[in-house]
Amino acid sequence: MFNAEQLLGKMMAEMVGSGSGYGYKKHKKQKGSNMMSSLTSTLMSGKGLMTAIGLGVGAYEILKSKQGATPPPAFSQPMASPPPINQGYGAPSSPAAPAAPPPLPGASAPPRQESGSSAAHDDELALRLIQVMIAAAHADGGMDSDEEGKILGRLQGQGISQEEKRFILAEMHDPKPIDYLVAGIKDQRVAQTMYGLAVSAVVVDTAQERAWLDQLGTALSVSEGMRRFIEAEE
Repeated sequence: MFNAEQLLGKMMAEMVGSGSGYGYKKHKKQKGSNMMSSLTSTLMSGKGLMTAIGLGVGAYEILKSKQGATPPPAFSQPMASPPPINQGYGAPSSPAAPAAPPPLPGASAPPRQESGSSAAHDDELALRLIQVMIAAAHADGGMDSDEEGKILGRLQGQGISQEEKRFILAEMHDPKPIDYLVAGIKDQRVAQTMYGLAVSAVVVDTAQERAWLDQLGTALSVSEGMRRFIEAEE
């Protein structure tokens, strides 16, 4: 199994470097101090996914406070382990039997104490964040083979392995629905990061993309004000 955090870092580094969403049909103005840059640099430095998420959201809150807005309250609820990841890399889920999301975690869920368990949790979360970026790229109705080739071609520059390539292709052919992507997400730091990554994967210029992002933000309980702030900064 490949290192999911490293793959997430490669995908984010490509997006930050190109300043473009994964559709590659559109381009957005690059901003040097946004959450994506902070999250990418911290993740690529090997400091850990949750550290990167915390610093990335912190960058948002600093920017927002400088603009005179009240930063959102910090939350620390646990996040349940994501649904098991399909490692078949080519066996898309049957439409008649979609993957069932796990039950939402309770407030009294015991904290993780084993480093191995924490690493596995971060790996699963990294996979989920990769999946949300790919799903966002499909928000306007799909992705043709030419677009897929462009995406993979650009990621080759980040040194993706054949196993990583197979995983990305499998996800492109079977993008996950919103209820799967948000299952178990309770920590608002993670929710804001997930929304920010989705925004970074597209430029919203179709009704389908706008509707998809709105549904994602609602499912993640990200406030309307924070969504618009994230979109403006990305």
